[in-house]
Parts: sequence; structure tokens; C-alpha cells
Amino acid sequence: MKKIVPVLVAMSLVAFSACKQEEVALAPQTLNNIQDQILSSDLLDDALDEVEYTSDIFFGELKSGFNDCRTVTVEPMDRVTWPKTITIDFGTEGCMVRDSVVKKGKIIINMSAPQFGRAWTKVITFDNYYVNDNKVEGTNTTTFNRADGNPTWTSTIVGGQITTIEGVIRTREAIHIRVQTRGVETLRDRSDDAFQLTGHAAGTRRDGNIFSWVITEPLVLSNNCRWIRKGVKVITLEGQSDITVDYGDVECDNIATVTQDGVTKEIKLRGRR
Repeated sequence: MKKIVPVLVAMSLVAFSACKQEEVALAPQTLNNIQDQILSSDLLDDALDEVEYTSDIFFGELKSGFNDCRTVTVEPMDRVTWPKTITIDFGTEGCMVRDSVVKKGKIIINMSAPQFGRAWTKVITFDNYYVNDNKVEGTNTTTFNRADGNPTWTSTIVGGQITTIEGVIRTREAIHIRVQTRGVETLRDRSDDAFQLTGHAAGTRRDGNIFSWVITEPLVLSNNCRWIRKGVKVITLEGQSDITVDYGDVECDNIATVTQDGVTKEIKLRGRR
């Protein structure tokens, strides 16, 4: 069983609005504001992907350092002492982790217990961390529990902030609850894992106005599909009518619909990596 980082989850955890504009006739201001949220959520979610990637290597091999420009340190460096602090250091000059993505600074993870245990807490913070010169800040806390048989991840973002190259600031506070609904018994087969995601978030846009969103019908995600399969989210933008994003009816496709003031258009989703 493997954690997946959902859309807009957040630091979305989470990729809730990781959708890409196609040819949509909604108001340009609306599309710009949605894209603002996409940028913020993409960068915060990317940090979580980085943590999961590092955790897979560390907990699988228990050794520091990668064969690329990341440097990973673990303190204390053993299998029995907890909590642990894991630092992913990209340096100060820029580390190209994949095509066109350059990172600088540090991601710092404090783990209370082994992540394959029945309960743990993971706190993620940043030290001068940049993605393509966009500064990422805030604290993401994830608590895991599987006491009731269904693994549940509760994640909160406090003080989430993206500062762009141009100095534009976007902020985010959020909470997401993810419950595994399928694949619990097949720990070594990740392909059949499925999840439901609920939650809400709020913050400021590039113009300083407030936005918020809430998942009104649980988002359905699975490891055998790159896109959100089902669910509805309502976005509220200050000074505008509510926007409803409908991800469909369980089919695995990259199509969702956006509705505002009775106008509905299709958009294409960008798949989780």
C-alpha cells in the first residue's frame, strides 16, 4: 500500500485543482484565479511528492544521499530511535530534479514513528525552499491512523504561502482527510488502492482577495488512474459567483466540467505523477 498525494491536498496533499485550462469561455478573471490556485497547490503538492519519494528510498534502504543533486540526511541514523528528522537539501545553486524543474533550499521532515506503523505524525517545514524561483513556505502536518481498519490520513496546512518570481504572494490554509477504501489487504499490490478525499481550504489570491473551496462530494482517487475519477468541489472567489468543478462519474478520464453562473465548460485535467 502506498500513499498517494491527492489533488489540492495539499501542501494539497493535495492536487485538488491540478487542472489545465483548455479553450474555456468563462471570464478571464475567473480562469486567472483558478490558475493561481493551481500554481499554489501544484508547488505545495510537489513538496509532498518529494517527501514520499525520499521516504520510499530511506525506509527501503536506510541510507543517506541520492545519486543526484539532492542530499538527504537522517538523524538519528538507525532503525530503532524515534522521532527522526529527515532533511532533503537541494543546495543553494539550484538542483535540476527533472526537466525544467529546479529546486533550491531544504525540506525538513520530522517523523514521530515508522511510516509503516499503525499510527504516526509527520511534520513538514521548509528552509529557503524554492521551485523554479517560486518560494514555498508553511507547515504541513499529516497524522496517520489505521485503528479502525481503514487507513486514514488527516493533513493540515498552516501558513502555506507561495511567493512568485514577480513577488506576488498567494496564501493557503487547508485540511484534508483521506481514507483508503480499497486495497487495504493487498499491501504489496499498490495498483488496486483507492481513496476518498474530503476537506476544505481558504487563502488569498494574487490580487489580495480571498478564496475558499470545499469538497461537497468526496473525491475518488485510485492508483490505477492518473486523474480524479469522481467528486465535486465548489470554489468561492471574492467578488464572483461560486464555481463548481465536477470530476465526473468514476470513469478514468482527464475530463472535468467547470460551471459558473449557469455556464458549463469542459476542462482537461493534468494527471498525478
